[in-house]
Amino acid sequence: MKASLRPPCSRFRRVLRPPHDAWSGCLEAGKALAAVGLPGVSALLIAGVLAGCSSPPAAIDLTPQAEGEEPLRAASGNFARVADMIDARTGHSAVLLSDGRVLIAGGRGGSRAREATVMSGSQNNTSELFDPATGTWQRTGDLGAEREYLAMALLPDGRALVAGGEGYNNLVASSAEVWDPDSGAWSATGGMKQKRSHFPMVSLPDGRVMAIGGRDDQLRLLPSVEVYDPAAGTWSEAAPMRTSRAFHTATLLDDGRVLVVGGGAVEGPYLRSAEVYDPVADTWTSAGDMSVGRGFHSATLLSDGRVVIVGGKGKIRSAEVWDPATSAWTPAGDTTDPRAEHVAVLLPDSRVFVGGGVGNLASVEIFDSNTLSWSPGGSLTLSRYRYTATSLKDGRVLLAGGLSKDGILAESELYSP
Repeated sequence: MKASLRPPCSRFRRVLRPPHDAWSGCLEAGKALAAVGLPGVSALLIAGVLAGCSSPPAAIDLTPQAEGEEPLRAASGNFARVADMIDARTGHSAVLLSDGRVLIAGGRGGSRAREATVMSGSQNNTSELFDPATGTWQRTGDLGAEREYLAMALLPDGRALVAGGEGYNNLVASSAEVWDPDSGAWSATGGMKQKRSHFPMVSLPDGRVMAIGGRDDQLRLLPSVEVYDPAAGTWSEAAPMRTSRAFHTATLLDDGRVLVVGGGAVEGPYLRSAEVYDPVADTWTSAGDMSVGRGFHSATLLSDGRVVIVGGKGKIRSAEVWDPATSAWTPAGDTTDPRAEHVAVLLPDSRVFVGGGVGNLASVEIFDSNTLSWSPGGSLTLSRYRYTATSLKDGRVLLAGGLSKDGILAESELYSP
């Protein structure tokens, strides 16, 4: 006999629908669901927060789902909303500090500019700190200049370095600043020789920081590379890449070399090529070609030293793995959803979390590097792209800001594997 009594609430939400049974329910604002299972039922109820109901459900609807209706996929982890950032932001940068907090700086947005669009929001110079122990944000010092599409890296002494980016009127910067965790203040340091935005920075094993490629204020792609010495507070030129790149990735390998992959102009064409930098010899060598050109993709160092590349603009679903021992590329399956401007993070169990992306995606997929296979990972609490993901010391992942169909986000959430 079917139980079909709805709660006295005009809005209810189905939270899990396995292949043969439909769960419906309504939660009071702020209430969370725990993971539960029922004997004989292949079901998992995902922890999360739902709002908009004035009273709890009087009963659960066990109506079987319609024939052919796609089931909601179960997650392998837990998503939980935490406090919103003080400022909404996208195109920002984030870094994990030595004390376990997360520093976020710059971007486009403003004070909770949820209604703003990427075009109407303005670059900002604010920064804030996330405390994983309390799940809250705290304002810290302001940058000396507005910066969007900046790069940030942690220095060996616990300070943080930011460089480049786009400021007022989208003017590209060469300047750099350093944040002091003791004072919470930013101060100017030596500037780069080249204006650049849309570029990665990599912290080298010797404590120096590399700024690699990017785009200048004439929208030209750059092959140039510069290295910052935190002891001297100055930049010096390194050997240029073999190919000019922006919207590319750079990954520090276990042996201290740096792998750079893909990139291109904002609307393409995107590069298939990859190259490796040796900081001891100050030389670049080819790392072979991928199966497809990629820009706005992700690159993640795996626990075994290989690197997995996922997605890219152009509705790319494919992934591939590069092996530093052979410099060879191997297909690594396809994601269910095409992904670009998404995030990808290595989890403590050596799997890779891949979430969100262009197209207002909220879906998450998990990559198993042992089998080169993909599995569903549930959904973010909000669709988002062009946001940051930071691995915390306890294994959780902080997801913050970005863009959605509603505009620039201040919302943040934690993923627990």
